[in-house]
Amino acid sequence: MALALPVWLALELAPAKYATMQDARSVTEAVDLFKQAGFDPQAVRHGRYESIPRVYFATLPHDLNAVQDIDLRKAVFVSVVLPHVLQANERIRSDRQRLIRIRADIKAEKTLRGRDRRWLDDLARRYKTKPMDTEALLRRVDIVPPRLAMAQSAQESGWGTSRFARSGNALFGQHAPPGENAIKARKAEGVALRAFDTIQGSVHGYVHNLNTHRAYRGFRDMRADMRARGERIDGHLLAATLGAYSEEGVLYVQRLRSMMQIPAVASSRNVRLGTAN
Repeated sequence: MALALPVWLALELAPAKYATMQDARSVTEAVDLFKQAGFDPQAVRHGRYESIPRVYFATLPHDLNAVQDIDLRKAVFVSVVLPHVLQANERIRSDRQRLIRIRADIKAEKTLRGRDRRWLDDLARRYKTKPMDTEALLRRVDIVPPRLAMAQSAQESGWGTSRFARSGNALFGQHAPPGENAIKARKAEGVALRAFDTIQGSVHGYVHNLNTHRAYRGFRDMRADMRARGERIDGHLLAATLGAYSEEGVLYVQRLRSMMQIPAVASSRNVRLGTAN
């Protein structure tokens, strides 16, 4: 489970142009809504899809834990969560491109426009770096590979069937002090997981966690090295840096990598979001 981290308000983390979220009371209803958008979640079982529509559910289907067909349960879980992961990365890519442009202006000793300076100051605040430190920001404002994100969400939430996932959209096991926005563990005194109003909030909190918490500096350093060498951001390699995510350490990494080989998770590696309406 993740180390504790204060998570920014969903409004701050959410993309400026986020599609309206839907609610699916059942797996059947969720599957029907995907089919209406031209996508069959069954394709996730075998990785036979290249894109997934911008269908965003606020929460997991309420009866997901009751589905007896395990492969179908996994396929629906990935279908529901993956669009949020891809959307989070889409926003980060947009921010990163703007950051690169502003960094080039700074290096060229150009005077920044007021709106760019304000945006850069806000970005530094959100990502916990010093103002104007664009090099530090570039190490933090970057994507999390979808396959890695899906493996961690499946691992931490039991494919969306855990009490934490069902009652608080806690898909990534982020620790939090017991309180209004947390769900207490039943067997561990003083242990609680951060709760979120929506899947969207959970995904953005997780990505922000990896991109800012000191425990995951190794993750960011390896990712930056991949960027510098012009390589693909490889989730399988990056998993090795996440031993601190769980008390299990190396065993957690091994389990995470095994999870990444499961067809429903492996299939998310090259998937893109469908064209926005």
